[in-house]
Amino acid sequence: MASRRVSSRDHDVTEDDGTPHIANNRRPTLWRNWIAFFLLGTINNMSYVIINSSAKTLADSFHKSDDVSLIPWANVAFGFGAKCLNAFVLVPLNVPYGIRMFVNGVLMLAGLIGIAFAPSFPVAIVAVVVSGSTAGFGENVILGYLRFYNPDLITAWSSGTGMAGVLGAALYIGLSCAVDAPPGVSRTETLKHMNHNVFLFATPIVVVYWVAYFFILKKPTDMPVGSASQESGKYRASETTGLIQESASVSQCSGESKWGRLGRCLRSSLWLSFNLGAVYFTEYVARSCSAKSMAKGDPIYTPTCPEFYAAIQLCYQAGVLVSRSSLGLVKIRRVGILSILQTINMVVWIFVAWKHILPVYILPAYMIYVGLLGGASYVNVFNLLREDENIPDKDRELCINMAGLTISLGIFGGTGFNTLLFHLPGFE
Repeated sequence: MASRRVSSRDHDVTEDDGTPHIANNRRPTLWRNWIAFFLLGTINNMSYVIINSSAKTLADSFHKSDDVSLIPWANVAFGFGAKCLNAFVLVPLNVPYGIRMFVNGVLMLAGLIGIAFAPSFPVAIVAVVVSGSTAGFGENVILGYLRFYNPDLITAWSSGTGMAGVLGAALYIGLSCAVDAPPGVSRTETLKHMNHNVFLFATPIVVVYWVAYFFILKKPTDMPVGSASQESGKYRASETTGLIQESASVSQCSGESKWGRLGRCLRSSLWLSFNLGAVYFTEYVARSCSAKSMAKGDPIYTPTCPEFYAAIQLCYQAGVLVSRSSLGLVKIRRVGILSILQTINMVVWIFVAWKHILPVYILPAYMIYVGLLGGASYVNVFNLLREDENIPDKDRELCINMAGLTISLGIFGGTGFNTLLFHLPGFE
């Protein structure tokens, strides 16, 4: 039986065989880390949510209303690549977690400033790509880092990402309504002025991001061999062996090739990953269709206050927050049911955008339902991956990262599908 090493300061426990044990498990430290991961989840996704909430306003400000779905598409365009960069390049190169989190914050800040000062729609799209990639990159970094902590802290992270949706959408709506446009300007200039101020006012969230990681989060003081190093007596949050290096070491012991292990992990997580990607594909089609859900002539909000699209995105995020925080009350194992229900929602929302088959006053409640299904799929899929006894502990992070990649694929596919859909007759 493998022996354990116990840290004298925090009673952290790790296995000598390299398997991470629950870290920082004392109640005061647990609550401190819960707050830290909650804040990290909130800030990591907040700029992403603000961009999605402003999609229609951004597109309209550049006279690109038919290309509104390009903005959520750009928001995830490099997310898949950023996740692969973390999993298969930065981790094997032993890049410390702290450096990854700092650089991620810098890129987040650069993206927000770039959108605020974008002189044209293509420049705005590039800035959205930069900012959006930080959400996917940060997600995979933190999900991998969570393996060194109490398993209950995954709820803190998922609740934080849910709160990001509500706060991000509410922040956009509140700041948009609070900003007064200069008198005598056109509607287009009014929208540009509104977006400029909203994204500039959002930049301080990056400081909270860094404070949560570098000052609030209590780092494990005794990490598994091959997962961290210590320099000058201080903890250095880095991995000396990443997913690919770990694959090689396991292969040497079992006779399994590196690619054979990757294939086995893919098969182990395929069903859960497929359902997660499917739910994200269908819900992003539904969300983009809400931008076309009001028939011409329907009353809308004034140009100086966010229109129906931003408000309905807030409803979606409220549903996500509730369901991502529900793991302690309800656990769903048959996640395929969630995928089927969300597919039905996608079809209904396509018809809503096309034929306006539902009254406007029903749509906010319906979008809350879409958010409930999406959030439930997210938190339950990752919980099942964490608890699946058929997945060896050494393979768990790789399987979680693979599932995370399907989120980007689902969003990428859904927004690309809508870009084509909105150029068909009847969707003008």
